[in-house]
Amino acid sequence: MHFFIVLCMISLYLCSAVFSECNITSDLLQYTVANCKDKGLTSVPTNLPPDIKKLDLSFNRLSRLDANVFLRYQYLEHLMLDNNVIRVLHKTAFIGLSLLKYLSLSYNYLNVSDSYPSGVFRSLKTLLILDISRNMNTSEHNPYRIPVGELCYLREMSIDLVLNATFRQQFKNLHNLQKLRFDYCHVKILYNETFSDMPGNIKEFHMTTCKDFVVIEIGVLIPFPHLKVLNFTNSNIHLTQALRILHPFQHKSMDAILFRGITRSNIERDLDVVVLTLEMMKYISTICIKTLDLADNQIVSVRNKALISFKHPNCFEYIMLSSNSFSLTTWGVNPFWFVFTMQKIKMIDFSYFPLRFKTQVFLDVVRVNNHTIIHKLQYQGRWGVKNITVTFPNQIQVLRLTHIMANNGFREIKIINSSLRHLEVSYFETDVFPIITSEGFNSLEHLDLSGIGSDITFGAGKIPFLIHLKTLIMKETHLYRVLQTNASILSMCPNINNLDISYNYMWKINSLGQLPHLTQLNLSHNLFDAVPDVVTQFDSLYELDLSHNQLTTILKNIINWIDTQHTKYGTFKLYLSNNPLICSCGTTTFLRWILTTKVQLDKNGNYSCWVSSLKKINYTRTVAEDFHHYFIDCDSTIWIKLGISLLVSVLSTLICITLLYNFRWRIIFFFFRNIRKFAEKGLELNFDYDVYVSYSDDCIYFVKELQKKVEDEWGFKICFEDRDFVVGESIATERATAIHRCRHVIFLVSPSIVENEWTRFEIERAKYEKFSKNLQKIVVISRDIALYNIPLEFSSIWKDVLLI
Repeated sequence: MHFFIVLCMISLYLCSAVFSECNITSDLLQYTVANCKDKGLTSVPTNLPPDIKKLDLSFNRLSRLDANVFLRYQYLEHLMLDNNVIRVLHKTAFIGLSLLKYLSLSYNYLNVSDSYPSGVFRSLKTLLILDISRNMNTSEHNPYRIPVGELCYLREMSIDLVLNATFRQQFKNLHNLQKLRFDYCHVKILYNETFSDMPGNIKEFHMTTCKDFVVIEIGVLIPFPHLKVLNFTNSNIHLTQALRILHPFQHKSMDAILFRGITRSNIERDLDVVVLTLEMMKYISTICIKTLDLADNQIVSVRNKALISFKHPNCFEYIMLSSNSFSLTTWGVNPFWFVFTMQKIKMIDFSYFPLRFKTQVFLDVVRVNNHTIIHKLQYQGRWGVKNITVTFPNQIQVLRLTHIMANNGFREIKIINSSLRHLEVSYFETDVFPIITSEGFNSLEHLDLSGIGSDITFGAGKIPFLIHLKTLIMKETHLYRVLQTNASILSMCPNINNLDISYNYMWKINSLGQLPHLTQLNLSHNLFDAVPDVVTQFDSLYELDLSHNQLTTILKNIINWIDTQHTKYGTFKLYLSNNPLICSCGTTTFLRWILTTKVQLDKNGNYSCWVSSLKKINYTRTVAEDFHHYFIDCDSTIWIKLGISLLVSVLSTLICITLLYNFRWRIIFFFFRNIRKFAEKGLELNFDYDVYVSYSDDCIYFVKELQKKVEDEWGFKICFEDRDFVVGESIATERATAIHRCRHVIFLVSPSIVENEWTRFEIERAKYEKFSKNLQKIVVISRDIALYNIPLEFSSIWKDVLLI
């Protein structure tokens, strides 16, 4: 009987768990979690296990919390009720939650004045963290009537800051409160008395969402004498005000001052860009600061060494100065000397400084006849000619110098016995990319050289041997040029695990060297029309990004290699999105592989593809799952195959005879071309095109007709400017290279040739190739032009020219 009762209870328990639509999980320590997130619930479920310790009811439709609604769950420690529509709290709603440590009610509709009845938090004796932020969407004045005084152990609180905020005595009783965070900031003025009712033991003050300009009186932070973290990130305060209110913390120590993005021009209050002066820095310079963030503050200049006026540089561990507009030369002294005084520094971020373009072009309005001469002067920095070697302290672990447009003030970055782990020297728009050298041991694990163009050199050149490097990022480095001359460029970092060479306009890779430990390879945003075979050489690879290329399918050998890697490591990630894939009979193997593979594909393997049979775009999984509907003719039956074979055998003789007769001249010419190629191979001649066509603008139509005749009917390959020249390359180089790669040259001589200077260049190049015995025939086709107008450059080669 007892066994039957127990069995019924277990069945009821399981049925309740399913009915509640919540996911119940428990770990080895019996920590039970109920995940009821985004289930469309309108009330708190009452059939969950009573021993749950964490309950997530966020993103539902709860509008009120009634009396004793959580009484069943007395072991709860974490309760998340954010992103609902709660407007009403009963004063006994949280009865029974004596063990609760974390409560989140953010993103609801709870008013700070009348939504929290007295005693609502009385039972939450052990609550440590309370989040009631992002509830006030109005800028109306609302006095705070929240009974937080009942939360005697509260340590962290997140709340909205309303217009003309007035806090009351209940906040003064929060003697253990150490972190105060304000969200949905509607305040316009912060008075000296605004936070006078706050407890004086607060160590962290965060106010990060003030979009409207906030006027701050100078004594607003006096109620927080023990403050260690001050965070105004992205609040519209202006750096001038923020530096002024630091006077209560003079000659004290702080863990972090975070003033990122707080400066926006305000014409009404005469606040514009920032010029740092000693007067502005007089308070902050006396503070011992571990982390200082002044990034994105429109600082355009630093006067009288203001930025290096700190009395305690040995306190700094992390400094962020990015996204400003002041030059290093405005510091007044060599800034790298000041860095050496920071004995504990671990990270420096000096990035996004658009100071000066690398190559500037000016309009010249000065004439010689007015006796004014402009001389080009060599730029010299504050410290003379730019040949400075910068040596960074060996205790730095993270150094970020990226997106800098300036005159390069140094030629070498030297690392000596360094603890540097992370180095970003990317997108340097400077006249010369600095040499990076290493003496003694180096511990570099992450290196980002993106956007440095053709200045990249490894090994004995600009990048040292990096034995510990694990991640190398080389986006937008014109790597396709480098690999043409140096296929072993990565030999200086043989132990990398993660290689990112995306955005490099590569269409083929012959070799990347020996990388036995490579596990992640990013080839996205290139021009590959097939998966490079070089990837199969990396035996440790289990993640490959080929998205945003020109792939139409994946060949069988690559599929087999991917399956082998998946079997070996138990996982393989492949990214193929945004490729012009084709769904046709020829890609059957790839389409069926998508359905059956266990490889982890982005977009779940459901990519857009061009369905050749229907002439429209569809999705790979849709096509693969109903393949026979889309390609009914791909798998022919046996009797159709037999019928076709019989028909072929009957007609083969007739067809062959007919073809031999009708195409006898083409066949003869085919053998002639192959014999000629064989002879050219013996002479070590190699042509990519049969003929190069030189023409002017009035012959474009004739060139198109010539192309149809020569290429479509005769089978030759033509090279002409409007189709075959590479965009972005030197036009002279392109013309010379094209003529060198062609067996013959045709010149279309028309009246506009007199005005075309490039025709003369092409004639001279053809003469050179002819005399070098590389060019076989020169054909001149004239049209509507008098003999005396034909360029004289032809005169030296008339004996070798066929004139039409």
